[in-house]
Amino acid sequence: MQIITVDEKKCIGCNACVRVCPVHANITKLKPGTTDEFITTIDPDACINCGECVKNCRHGARGYNDHFPEFQDYLENKKEMILIVAPAIRTSYPDGTWKVLLAWLRRHGNCRIYDVGFGADICSYMHNKYLTEYPNKKLVTQPCPAVVNYIQKYKPELIPYLSPVLSPVGCLATWLRKYQKETVPMFMLSPCIAKTSEAGREGLYDYNVTFKNLDKYVNKRKIDWDAPADFKFDAVEGSIGRMYPMPSGLKETMLMLNPGLVIRNTEGIHELYPSLDRYAETPDDRKPDVLDVLNCRHGCNRGTALPEDDTTLLEVEQIMHKITEKSIRETSGGIFGIGKFKRFKDFDKTLKLNDFLTSYKDESAHRPKLTTEQYTEVFNHMHKYDFVSQNINCGACGYRHCKDMAYAIYYKMNVRENCVYYLKQSMKDQYSELKAKYEEALKALEAQNV
Repeated sequence: MQIITVDEKKCIGCNACVRVCPVHANITKLKPGTTDEFITTIDPDACINCGECVKNCRHGARGYNDHFPEFQDYLENKKEMILIVAPAIRTSYPDGTWKVLLAWLRRHGNCRIYDVGFGADICSYMHNKYLTEYPNKKLVTQPCPAVVNYIQKYKPELIPYLSPVLSPVGCLATWLRKYQKETVPMFMLSPCIAKTSEAGREGLYDYNVTFKNLDKYVNKRKIDWDAPADFKFDAVEGSIGRMYPMPSGLKETMLMLNPGLVIRNTEGIHELYPSLDRYAETPDDRKPDVLDVLNCRHGCNRGTALPEDDTTLLEVEQIMHKITEKSIRETSGGIFGIGKFKRFKDFDKTLKLNDFLTSYKDESAHRPKLTTEQYTEVFNHMHKYDFVSQNINCGACGYRHCKDMAYAIYYKMNVRENCVYYLKQSMKDQYSELKAKYEEALKALEAQNV
């Protein structure tokens, strides 16, 4: 399945998608029969499904595919299924409306509904257990599938550092499959476009349905958002795992279980991917125990496929503050600390680490780096003959550096006509040529009049 989609009729080649893409995944070309109209499509093999181009397209040209058609079929035909729900539902549907939504789905379908927050509890526990068994290991967390896609495609040297512990949804699916003996199809409800790629990769849960598409559907079906919020999950609700949707959520939960760990966090495409590049170059003895990473700047609470609403970031943070306080209070065991970390002590008795581990493979697209001679060849083609013109870095093409544009042109992912400098130089050359012809014609005319 191609996850990120392009409506070529709506694309105007504005370069907004190129500008926000953390990798070379866009292909810009001239529209057939034109010399000045552009269209930008996508290379699905290069895409990491981070969703930034979808969020930043102002012309409705970028969209995405998830597994909503399969979900609709199961729901409307009362086929038995399991819904595993991302903890970000609590901020995506605030004031208890998330319970109204899940109760509506239970009434209209044939489903059991579980909290991925419980899977996040397992995820934090397994990370701590893994680091206890391998105390010198350095880890990059993997709850975010866009990060996993990036490392497998663009930084395979980081695969040994990518945490082998499954993501929260992977941990929950494993618990359901291996410990609860569930066999029916599993649909994740999430705020994330990239989770669709994880569903296919891990093979533990089957489908990803985004909140955005789900929201459109239930509103068309006239859901009553003011209905009583009478809902409980089919198994235990998450505790500290409910903190995962916020930035550094995994970090905070792991530190509760093991305060001695050194954990750093980074979020957002403009910080995250350069940080991973620097991490790759950092000696192991200077790396933190854990680098907690998320593609979205404000975590899953501001994911790439949220329902349309007017909830502000401040409101989201207030909701998460209350959830965090409640989670810490419950985990501490209440008065006198009776029952402190009881859930995690139970995990000691019932869960096996090896059941919750995964592995990764090198999926890198082997585009060799360009040589100096190859860059020079492309730059000459762009009328850039000196150091200054080759390093203007104006960003009009969408890339931060002229070398990135030259790289894209060499691999036929862009065209020189999309470079402002090339267009200006071409206009100057045309002007000079026309001026020379004019002067030549003027001299010929003057000669005739002598």
